[in-house]
Amino acid sequence: MTTISLIILLFIVVFVFVMSVSNIVGIIMTGVPFVSSHNKDVNAILSAMELAPGQVICDLGCGKAQILIKACKRYGVKGIGYELSLWPYLWARINIWLARADVKIYLVNFFQADLGKVDLVYCYLFPEVMAKLEDKFKKELRSGARVVSYAFKMPNIMPEKTIVTHADNVELGKIFIYKF
Repeated sequence: MTTISLIILLFIVVFVFVMSVSNIVGIIMTGVPFVSSHNKDVNAILSAMELAPGQVICDLGCGKAQILIKACKRYGVKGIGYELSLWPYLWARINIWLARADVKIYLVNFFQADLGKVDLVYCYLFPEVMAKLEDKFKKELRSGARVVSYAFKMPNIMPEKTIVTHADNVELGKIFIYKF
């Protein structure tokens, strides 16, 4: 092998290691791995949000920022995303730049996010995490703010509305809408 090949191989190994550690740290800190929203449900999720131009939408664990980008482009809203895993965060930054979307994302634990100026929070998070977020939502969200959760509901708060997106998987395909 040539020196250049060895340097490239070393770079790839270091890159994969850093990304793996980043994902593990993200899972440990938030309890959620990086999993994208199902593409076939994205339109249903966006419709359920009932967004209006100028509103602020926040995605906790935004991954590649696909929901935020589509919401901004389709409805003229402003997006804020929080992602703790480095690989999806970098992917989101590229997607936002390519789409020229009005989205800001932060490489921060979403439990530290300030939700006081948000009109809608989107979540695709595990039940244990949704339970931990209940108090945060109650304390920080202003009156009238909404939470749209894909697949997993909050255990102690009744959703205002539940939408089943497809009959073939009624458990995973649910959208829960809460109003605070």
